[in-house]
Amino acid sequence: MNTNTKTIILISILLIVIILSGSLTLYYLERSAGILEYSVISASKSVSDKQWTSAEKQLEEFNKNWDRTKYYWAMLVDHFEIDNIDDSFTKTKMYVESEDYSSALAELEALKYYILHIPKKESFSFENIF
Repeated sequence: MNTNTKTIILISILLIVIILSGSLTLYYLERSAGILEYSVISASKSVSDKQWTSAEKQLEEFNKNWDRTKYYWAMLVDHFEIDNIDDSFTKTKMYVESEDYSSALAELEALKYYILHIPKKESFSFENIF
């Protein structure tokens, strides 16, 4: 094999590794965001039904999932995004504990937006490239 062939093979392998790692990262972000979103939707349904104890339990479940997820997301995404989720979760928890119906629902929607925003922001799209 000549030098040009070796260079082309090396570049091709590196390109495949980059594309594969990006795809796996995006898959992980979407999957973990889906799990977190499910907890938020469940808590939102409980708040809508004014079942405050159930909403608190679902937020505890969200917190367990978030603590595991946050560690890995910190390696992959901007910390500002993670701080938004932490802040929104703290507000949501307080609104649910004080049984503030409208504020809890609004903050749960904000929390869901922040969670779903991350995989969208990291995805391969023209919007993210330009």
